[in-house]
Amino acid sequence: MATAAAVVIVGAALIPTRYGYFLWHAFANALAEKKPHLLTQPWIIDGDTIDDLATGIRYRFANIDAPETGDNAKCFWERSRGEDARSAAIRLVRSASVVSVRRTFRHDIYGRRIAYVLVDGQDLGTLLVNEGLARPWRGTRRKWCGPRGGLSLIARSGARGHSCKTCGA
Repeated sequence: MATAAAVVIVGAALIPTRYGYFLWHAFANALAEKKPHLLTQPWIIDGDTIDDLATGIRYRFANIDAPETGDNAKCFWERSRGEDARSAAIRLVRSASVVSVRRTFRHDIYGRRIAYVLVDGQDLGTLLVNEGLARPWRGTRRKWCGPRGGLSLIARSGARGHSCKTCGA
């Protein structure tokens, strides 16, 4: 295991930054725990963050990037889509019988534990991506606003009837 980690770290250092991050995150996510841990009091913070109020642990979804909400959003459309992602995550968590996480060994720069969140055994991140409310995580944060941002890409894919007045898509 240590040898594989060393190969990935050295390889990531030699590969251009964007691909190095992707390689590192793909490797780290592959080491996620297989046995899910039950969340007894899940509380959705935003489209890619959930708290377990029973333990006080905050989790960041390992496999998606959702638009920001509130003052962290860079444009009105990002904030609006971020609220849609948050609402959908709340709906899916509330309707689930079982909410659990498969934790990775990583933490992000905000101290959140990185984990896969499962609702009734289905990956919540994947469900949000399929609804056009998030995009797959590629190891680094990318912009949502503007003609090359994530919202225009989602609009062009025809996901969930989104239109972006800022970028015209």
